Amino acid sequence: MAQEILDLDKLIPDKRIVKLAGKEIDVSKIPSEVTIEMAAKQDEMKSGTNKSFDMVFETAIKICNASNQDEPITKEWLIKNTTLDQLLALMEFIMKPFKERAEKAQGKNAESPSQ
Repeated sequence: MAQEILDLDKLIPDKRIVKLAGKEIDVSKIPSEVTIEMAAKQDEMKSGTNKSFDMVFETAIKICNASNQDEPITKEWLIKNTTLDQLLALMEFIMKPFKERAEKAQGKNAESPSQ
């Protein structure tokens, strides 16, 4: 009898590191919990309101802490240790995999006719 094994340990994301205030923050791992939460709130997150900014900010913090072995990254720490340009660049860098995956999914949907 043949055995089929799905080795999910092989699905390791590319290393993505943020250097900030003397720290190296690994943002490679995006927990499923965060992805599911974002999917449920995607319309609200795209709205461009203050609430959506806070939601993206909180998501970024969760991702910063997913593989962080040091003291937890907090909203206060990020605000204290970044300029506005750095904070926006950090959030954009962290959210890049979500954006790429969404674009890829849209491309697949556009390629396949719905008829």
